[in-house]
Amino acid sequence: MTEAVARQREVSRVIASHSTPVTPTLLVRRALPDAGLRNVGPWVFLDHFGPLVVRAGDRGTPPHPHAGIETVTYLLEGGMHHRDSRGNEGEVGRHGVQWMTAGSGIVHAERPIGGEGGRLHGLQLWTKLPRALQFTAPAYRHFAAESLPAFRAGDALVRVVGGELMGRRSPVPTLWPIVLAHVTFAGRGRAELEAPAGFDLAAYVAFGHARFGEVEADAGKLLRFSGEGAAIGLFNDLDERADVILLGGVPLGEPLVFQGPFVMDSVAAIRRAEQDYGAGRMGALAG
Repeated sequence: MTEAVARQREVSRVIASHSTPVTPTLLVRRALPDAGLRNVGPWVFLDHFGPLVVRAGDRGTPPHPHAGIETVTYLLEGGMHHRDSRGNEGEVGRHGVQWMTAGSGIVHAERPIGGEGGRLHGLQLWTKLPRALQFTAPAYRHFAAESLPAFRAGDALVRVVGGELMGRRSPVPTLWPIVLAHVTFAGRGRAELEAPAGFDLAAYVAFGHARFGEVEADAGKLLRFSGEGAAIGLFNDLDERADVILLGGVPLGEPLVFQGPFVMDSVAAIRRAEQDYGAGRMGALAG
């Protein structure tokens, strides 16, 4: 794809993430949902944690329920241990991903594992499940970095975490047409990525500084792109690393109702999830 034929999508909105406490000892940057943007395609939630140092005895997030969504934990540094009320257990490290289908309801807990120097850095994202599948059976999968396809695009390394990008498909089974990709610049450079046709798209700067056309953004900024254009242009103008997360998918086209850890298409569906959790039908997990 050349500049002569690839019209680049423009940035239509810039959202600054805000600090939110998840546990008494953990603050995250929350970029989705925002007052000005509730979702990017099926993606309805984005929390950015770290970089931080894992302390001895850190138990992570205690057991809590989810329903109606898939939760995705992707790591830039360190590791994460997962366990849930369906008996699933797993651990991933740097550039690995944990993908949990909450569906009709599940209780899970995540415990951080520090990497080199005890550091932990990553993101948790949610996709709303399609209306017909929002009460599907829960499931859990994890994928190590080596199983995710990676390729060079200009001066950047691109890892396809979920969905498909530029002919590379992640091994993660997904229930919507989506993309989730990690774009890394080691220093100054540029990259141009094909924008999946018809997708809502956004980029989140997880580390360093990046530029999208004339729009610059530091870590913690989410940039929503217009729907017109066949390419996404990314630039790093500094002599330092930059990490950008590209996320998107087909337009949601369904009602979106948030209630804490449950995301459904109606208040009635939310009430059903709350009743199922209260009655113990999502299972239990010791703290």
